Amino acid sequence: MGHDAAEIERLLRVRGFALTSQRRAIVRHLAEHGGHWTPTQLRTAITGSFPMASRATVYATLALLRDLGALQEVLVPGGELRFDTNPEPHHHFLCRSCRRLEDLPIPSLVVRFVDEGEASFQVEGFSVTAEGLCGRCR
Repeated sequence: MGHDAAEIERLLRVRGFALTSQRRAIVRHLAEHGGHWTPTQLRTAITGSFPMASRATVYATLALLRDLGALQEVLVPGGELRFDTNPEPHHHFLCRSCRRLEDLPIPSLVVRFVDEGEASFQVEGFSVTAEGLCGRCR
């Protein structure tokens, strides 16, 4: 996770959100393991400690952490939603066989947009997901 668990817990408290035991378990798991999680994967991972963790609680906590800037939401080709513990702008590689998602170690990427004066939109950011086969699946 881009931030450690104590930092996120402090942020939640300062913003007036209750630090429930389930939220704490989610924050600590993400901080300890990092990565790109679907809500279902995360719920499965914490059920050993919190068998009563509801799907709604996991989704709500992930959305809250995203809104606070502690996580980044990544829409993977095919429509799968994942939450990235690295909130800094970066790109991804998706293995089309095993569906593993990894940060793409490309320091910069130049993308040219239409002059905003000529377009009806304003670009505020973008992300790239490269697809292929990872080393294990190749």
